[in-house]
Amino acid sequence: MAINQDHIKGRAKIAAGAVTGNKELENEGRIDRLAGDAKHQLDKATAKFKELLDSGSSQASGWVDQARTSVEGLIDKVKK
Repeated sequence: MAINQDHIKGRAKIAAGAVTGNKELENEGRIDRLAGDAKHQLDKATAKFKELLDSGSSQASGWVDQARTSVEGLIDKVKK
C-alpha cells in the first residue's frame, strides 16, 4: 500500500499528541490518516475504473477525473 503525505502527517500528529497529551492534536492526526486512506482508496478505484473503461470512452474517463477531483476536494474540506 502506497502511503501518501496525509497518512504520514496524521501518524506524526497522533504520535506528537500522545507524547504531549494533546487529544485535539491526536484527533487531527486521525482525521488526516483517514483522509489519506480515503485518497488511497480513491486512487485504487479510479485506476480500476479507468482500466475497465480502457475500451475507448474518453468522455467517461473525463467524468471519472472530474468525480475524483470533486471527492478529493470534499476530503480536503472535511480535514479543515
